[in-house]
Amino acid sequence: MKAGVITFHSAHNFGASLQTWALQRVLKNNHINAYVINYHPPIIDDLYNPLKGKEGIRKKLAELKLKHDNPRSLQRFKNYTHFIQKQFDLVGDYTDYQELADASLDLDAYIVGSDQVWNSEHIGGFDPAYFLDFVNPGKIKISYAASIGKDYLLPIYHDRIRNSLKSFTSISVREKSAVKAVKELAGRPVDVVLDPTLLLPKEDYEVIKTVPSMKEKYIFVYMMEHNPEVIAFANRVSTATGLPIIQRRPGKLFRNEIGSCYTSAPGDFLGLIENAEYVITNSFHGTVFSIIYETPFVSMLHSNTGSRTVDLLESLELNSHLLYSKEEFKDFEQFKIQEPEKLRKRILELREFSLSFLIDALNNNNIQTKVQCPTDISKMDCYGCRACKEICPVGAITMVPDKEGFLYPVADEKCINCGACSRACIRKHEHIISYEKSFPKVYCAINKEEEVRLGSSSGAVFPEAARYVIEEKKGAVVGVRYDEDMNAISDIAFTMEDVKPFLGSKYVKSDFEGMFPKIKKLLVEGRTVLYSGLPCECAGLRSYLKKDYENLFISEILCHASPSPKVYRQYIDYLNKKHGSKVTNLQFRNKSKGWLSTDASMVIEFASGKSITVNTRKNDYYRSFTKDYISRPCCSKCGFTHKNRVGDITMGDFWGIKDIDPSMYDNKGASLLLVNNERGEALWNGIKDNFRFKESNIRDAFRKNHKKPNPYKPERMEFFGRLDKEPIEQLLESCNDLKQ
Repeated sequence: MKAGVITFHSAHNFGASLQTWALQRVLKNNHINAYVINYHPPIIDDLYNPLKGKEGIRKKLAELKLKHDNPRSLQRFKNYTHFIQKQFDLVGDYTDYQELADASLDLDAYIVGSDQVWNSEHIGGFDPAYFLDFVNPGKIKISYAASIGKDYLLPIYHDRIRNSLKSFTSISVREKSAVKAVKELAGRPVDVVLDPTLLLPKEDYEVIKTVPSMKEKYIFVYMMEHNPEVIAFANRVSTATGLPIIQRRPGKLFRNEIGSCYTSAPGDFLGLIENAEYVITNSFHGTVFSIIYETPFVSMLHSNTGSRTVDLLESLELNSHLLYSKEEFKDFEQFKIQEPEKLRKRILELREFSLSFLIDALNNNNIQTKVQCPTDISKMDCYGCRACKEICPVGAITMVPDKEGFLYPVADEKCINCGACSRACIRKHEHIISYEKSFPKVYCAINKEEEVRLGSSSGAVFPEAARYVIEEKKGAVVGVRYDEDMNAISDIAFTMEDVKPFLGSKYVKSDFEGMFPKIKKLLVEGRTVLYSGLPCECAGLRSYLKKDYENLFISEILCHASPSPKVYRQYIDYLNKKHGSKVTNLQFRNKSKGWLSTDASMVIEFASGKSITVNTRKNDYYRSFTKDYISRPCCSKCGFTHKNRVGDITMGDFWGIKDIDPSMYDNKGASLLLVNNERGEALWNGIKDNFRFKESNIRDAFRKNHKKPNPYKPERMEFFGRLDKEPIEQLLESCNDLKQ
């Protein structure tokens, strides 16, 4: 893929140059042929060119005069020009919009951003180039971390901006404060992503960074906007520490000043930040690189664009580094990054999300676009729970797979816009349990019947719950089994023999078409029903039913994520072909060698009578699942984690019990059981005599089970970008780090 970036790459300031370099680098790191579109209008170039307006002999004379009168200005210009020409893969040479529009660039994707490319003060009002109006129809158009420099867009440009944004395939901004203004004009979701400079670890900058020549310790004052407060504060810090100052501007401003970086190239700036004892700045990128290099710093806000620094520091929980006035300074602890490990982890989380947005946008998967039904949510938010489909009074909604194999609701012409689907949407109404006093109750449970336990993935709570409902309540159990083609489907069991296919984990999103109406029919008839499903499916059932039924037990599975049925199907088809026989059963976690992930086995049985056994953890499909490469997009925004439960009971593996309570560990499986309400307690009381169990607590329960959604990873988008383009076995194997 060929992608072009249009931004303020020709601006001669460190931030503009480095954000351009970083975005180009990130794209190349992700196997994109990246170019910088060389659009440099006079409104940008004339700010920095000391020879502007001069040509021919007049330019030569002006250059000679500069060498005598202001050689630093000329040196600065040459250093930046050299950096731009050497470090950027430039395409074209355009000084006005019409030249750019006439060029008919042949790229696959176009990206505008980062920097303040949508700030009307910087681009001379409205410049269609920075809204990608020159791009031919049908091409991918992305804004990545575009900034407006404030929290509003001037009304005079609203109509033109609104019209331009219609053709964007994905939209993101750099500051949270810009979301509302852009979203109102775009009429679609707008994401907040990191400035490109934060997408790279500091190690990536080594190729351009230079080490300062001075050996003495210093304070680096990077002041974009002249501010007497900054000067006074820096002088105070210099006096208190005895450290001299290096600063950005050409004239001497500080009492104890030993140098200026006025003529420095961007790589010199990086070295100055990294090696400083303290950084004092009112620059956004001065703040960014202080964070990247973990150099002690304070930020004193720029008067016009300070909101972007505030947003950044708030997102990284570094508000203490903000200094609104010199009088607020308490002590030098305010400079220090107090919890560097926590900061690195937070940056990594935001980086993963931002990279995922970018890679997804380049693949044009459109997960930020709205689903095609009146729920008014994005694909990223949609659980595929079917509540909207099943509740539609006119049957206007069908569930349609996208190219990744996940189902999304699509409304047809029968839709009467009654709002039923929107009211049923579990992204808007999650149906989370409100815990009463004494709940949740947490247990580690082990079935006393070892044969039953070995046939289940963990401690075998579900088989006993099913037996209780079927044999004692004369009811029905809903679970997931394989059909004759090894697809995972939801079904209803009325006997314990029918329950057996439900046992064992099935790591794929199941098909539960039409199940909610069938369950409602049983409930209305007075039958007791035990429903077992993923948390989002349990929430969907509650939403569909609209009311509480005393004869319904909802048992949710402690979920890692929901894998793609398409990937699973291709994997099964590969196994069928490779072994010359149909797969007839697949145990993802056979415990004959042990329950722990390092010991459990995947057992695959074939119609021929053949079976193969492999270590589950090292299996290509399972590894892709656990590394979150094949999960439904919404799983990274799941609202059903930790104490946000929707089931009467919650069941899963009690990972970590070996260390928490060794007496409950024998490597044959132990269940984590959360009893969330009185109905769940009634179910537990009906079966608990069949278990050896101990009471636990939420903290121990989630020591090894994840407390929040798994991140949306760039590798995921790479995986689905390659799906259908290469054999599934090669794709899965290439993602298995345990084989490399």
